[in-house]
Amino acid sequence: MNHWRRESDQGKRGLGSHAGRIAIAASVMALAGSIAAPLSSAQIIGPQDPNDPKVDSPWQAGTCKADPPLPQCSVATPELFYEEAAGHPPKGFTQFIINSEAGPAPGTEVPIGDLKTVRVDLPAGLTVNPQATPQCDLTPEPPSETEKSPDSTTCPADTQVGVSEVTAVHTDTGVSVVVPPVPVYNLVPKHGEPARFGLSIAGSDVFLEADVAWESDYHEYFTIHVHKIALPGLGEKARVAKNRLVFDGMSGEGTYITTPTTCLGPAAPETPFEHVYSTYLRADSFQEENPTFPDGSEFIESKIPRMPPTFETSPKDCPDIPFEPSIGTEPNTAQTDSPSGATVTVNLPEIKNLTKDEQSKSTSHVRSARVTLPLGMGLNPSAATGLVACTDAQFGKGTRAPVACPEASRVGTVEVDTPPLPDGSLTGPVYVGQQLSRDPASGEAYRIFVDVESSRYDISARLLGKVRADPQTAQLTTTFDDGALGSVPIPGLPQVPFEAFKVTFNGGPKAPLTSPPTCGPNTTATQMTPWSSALGTVPVGEPGGPSGDPPATASGDFELTNLPGGGACPKTLAERPFAPSVAAKTANPQAGAFSEFSLEIGRQDGEQELKGAALDLPPGVTAKLAGVTYCPEAAIAAAAANSGASEAATPSCPASSLIGSASVLSGTGPAPLSIAGKAFLAGPFDGAPLSMVVVTPATAGPFDLGAVVVRVALFVDPETARIRATTNSIPHVYGGALLDIRSVVVRTDRPEFSLNPTNCSQLAVGGALKGGGANPLDPAAFSSVPVSAPFQVSGCEKLGFKPRLSLSLAGPMRRAGNPRLRAVFVPRPGDANPARVAVTLPHALFLDQASISQVCTRVQFAAKACPAKSIYGYAQAYSPLLDAPLKGPVYLRSSDNLLPDLVSALRGQVDITLVGRTDTVRERIRNTFDVIPDVPVSKFILTLRGGKRGLLENSRDLCPRGGKGSTKPKANLSRGSRQRKKSLRAIVRMKGQNGKKAKARVKLRRSCGQSNRKAKRGHQN
Repeated sequence: MNHWRRESDQGKRGLGSHAGRIAIAASVMALAGSIAAPLSSAQIIGPQDPNDPKVDSPWQAGTCKADPPLPQCSVATPELFYEEAAGHPPKGFTQFIINSEAGPAPGTEVPIGDLKTVRVDLPAGLTVNPQATPQCDLTPEPPSETEKSPDSTTCPADTQVGVSEVTAVHTDTGVSVVVPPVPVYNLVPKHGEPARFGLSIAGSDVFLEADVAWESDYHEYFTIHVHKIALPGLGEKARVAKNRLVFDGMSGEGTYITTPTTCLGPAAPETPFEHVYSTYLRADSFQEENPTFPDGSEFIESKIPRMPPTFETSPKDCPDIPFEPSIGTEPNTAQTDSPSGATVTVNLPEIKNLTKDEQSKSTSHVRSARVTLPLGMGLNPSAATGLVACTDAQFGKGTRAPVACPEASRVGTVEVDTPPLPDGSLTGPVYVGQQLSRDPASGEAYRIFVDVESSRYDISARLLGKVRADPQTAQLTTTFDDGALGSVPIPGLPQVPFEAFKVTFNGGPKAPLTSPPTCGPNTTATQMTPWSSALGTVPVGEPGGPSGDPPATASGDFELTNLPGGGACPKTLAERPFAPSVAAKTANPQAGAFSEFSLEIGRQDGEQELKGAALDLPPGVTAKLAGVTYCPEAAIAAAAANSGASEAATPSCPASSLIGSASVLSGTGPAPLSIAGKAFLAGPFDGAPLSMVVVTPATAGPFDLGAVVVRVALFVDPETARIRATTNSIPHVYGGALLDIRSVVVRTDRPEFSLNPTNCSQLAVGGALKGGGANPLDPAAFSSVPVSAPFQVSGCEKLGFKPRLSLSLAGPMRRAGNPRLRAVFVPRPGDANPARVAVTLPHALFLDQASISQVCTRVQFAAKACPAKSIYGYAQAYSPLLDAPLKGPVYLRSSDNLLPDLVSALRGQVDITLVGRTDTVRERIRNTFDVIPDVPVSKFILTLRGGKRGLLENSRDLCPRGGKGSTKPKANLSRGSRQRKKSLRAIVRMKGQNGKKAKARVKLRRSCGQSNRKAKRGHQN
């Protein structure tokens, strides 16, 4: 049977007696528990001092090499005690003597009462194997008849496993009678019993009903209901005075009794293991009946026999105990990166079919087991849909309450084969346990509850597995080491034997595991610590025990054959395909309209992980930043540290910074998990002037792993204003779980935030996506794949294009003077944005050659290190998209053209560089802005300084000498005066983003009424 370990019941019963002492009385299935027992009003057996055993002590138990008639195995014959740990003792006995009082005749004694019920609790680790011999079936035929008696007429000889010797006393005479030994048979247990033994004495049938203390440490115990017997010569006045029950520990195939597989030392008083190997007894009488028996009845203890300084005994030779586990994993899929309802099987060989001359040892019981799945076989988020957790209270470990875990928490099944039960007897569900921590490496974030049940044999072995997930790789290691050896601080699994322990997880689209990403070999490894190496000071999983041997290790490999959907599976991570997709769309395709904008990236199962994105949005797709606050850096840090539930309920970033939403599909298979997040505007990040923070609460089913925070740097091309969105490294593991991101959709759905372009040409989103490559933990090993997707708006023909441009001159108007030029560009609201503007100045203005020599190189400009003398003006741009205008100097910058470019360096929330190409046409100066960002501007002002550092020079006097206040008649004006009075006009040619054109001859206003001094003083700069 399976013997699972015992935790101390109440007080004394927690620590048991030596294997050698455990002569196992009634076959009990071993699985032990602690025994609580307040004193009753009377005690029919005992008490006794367990530290001072006598030959006639009221209660004795032990395992022996032999049990001759005289002297019988007892504390008086230490040489007969069996001390081999994990061995099969030839004999095992229990013996109790009823308390007596003075009899009717001088010198006689009679028992104080009639024995009614006896309960014997065996030490944890002592194994009785009812499968070692055939079993006698006492089922009546026909079933309506009473059960047959367990005697030689009904039970075959090969079902006998021991003998019972009874001594009785006549209550009226005090005469004592020793009843000849009667055989004890191994019986087919009744429903709800793990084992059953029986004997027939003086016509009365006595049964030893086995049970397992699976509410505590899984030790075995048995209960005997004693009937009043009528013995020859004594009649009904007989009372049982003594009983000695002796079992053949090598019955049948030689493994009927197995001693514990630990060597913790002798039962010396005040030592940590004083009671570990004790056997306990409680008894009830007809005269002092206890209706709550065994509760409320005092127990008495039989320790390892010791009579210091004569002898000390304890289990020995633990280094010789075999322990050779093996492990195998079947992924139950041939595909990589796919849902896997894997089966993991651990085997321990069990030695059987021994002859009675052999002294072989059984395999050690498992103290702790660690199973590490192959790298890449991680938790599958797809399984979280509809999944709930089972609470500790619902699981009921440590109780006999029925398991009440929700069906939706079930993730697999378990099968256990144990020698004391027929194969296939123990099966049950595997549940997801309630999360106790968000630390994936703690073993408390992911837990599994294993319930190995048998209603036929009344066993519910409940184990708790801690699943540790590597925070970086998501590799899973499940550890079973719960419980304790009584009240002794040695954690470990129940001390029970098993041959096979098989866990099969649910399959299908929502399987809880994902298969590895490569063909293999994919290795599952186990590290198992035997109880034979247990020492009180050695932690589980570390070398220990008398031999000092390390834990046993075993591994098993499996191979996969193809990718999801077909194709040969990759042999290495680098060989995995990576063909990600990207798509962009606007909810309202009207050009120039505010509309929700969405961007989606995705990948297929079997491909490399998504590790990053650097995407250029379509030109003209922009956003209104005015009125939107930035999420503070402290709030971003708080979101990353917050729980997922808290972040979902109360986002760390303020609502005023919310600009959109995010939806993520995560997990392998056809039913990935959908997770919703939010997108916030934030400030500078990673060299970009703006950023977006995507906060996705990682709550999946019963798990809360925190919040995934992905920062997206938003670079703005200074010449085109095209936005380049670059993510930091996208995690492929979070909270120890493989994210297996299938797609990410980010929507900027804040009202009047995202703005469509005014260009209806076929545009595109482009850039590159990064994959995990050869090593998803090393950015240097990532792969990069170019991606592109079309994007187009409509309705450009409905947009007008009639901007206004005004030009004015101020300052010196005389010939060779340097006037100030002011240009004001005002588009009409709702029109298409300008795409190109060319301004040709009149002949009266040309470039001052002395100024042209003072230019900024392109290297200096890129480094923002232009010399002050290269500044020739100042520019301002007002946009409804920004809270404040962009402002900055106007430089002459070196160019590939003959003349330097006129460059406006606009600085603000974003930086824009407006480049004017300078050339001459028909001896007139022309400045052409070939590239203008497709963004709305309410006003653009460009001012070129005048005076000594002015860029422009008058080719003639621009104001008539006989202007306002002149006394010279108009008719007498010279030809030059008439030219000076003639209007100056610039030729302006403009083209909108929608293709529409505009042309105008713009008059340059002049300030001729001011003196040169005043003009110079007021407008020089």
